[in-house]
Amino acid sequence: MRQQSREHIVILFVGGVIALNYPLLDLFDRAWAPFGIPLLYCYLYLAWLVIIVLLIVVVEHSEVREPGEPSKSLSPPPKNTPSSNTAAHSRDSGGTGVKEPP
Repeated sequence: MRQQSREHIVILFVGGVIALNYPLLDLFDRAWAPFGIPLLYCYLYLAWLVIIVLLIVVVEHSEVREPGEPSKSLSPPPKNTPSSNTAAHSRDSGGTGVKEPP
């Protein structure tokens, strides 16, 4: 997982703790009930849904690597060097296009 993804998850955790803690919950503890559902319950379920959706987005965009796998970069792959091309031609069996194993 990339370092940036870890940072986003930590920020999401801190934001979730703040969103689901006393000061903000007290703002939504009112008698008003949209669609017959108390406002506090609407807020809790919507905040919970938003946190889950954001977590899914962060995890889906994170790069998962195996320990031995090299990291992917945006730079183009390296070009063949002349020494690697001559080594490949030297293993060619008489110009037939079939390469013999080393």
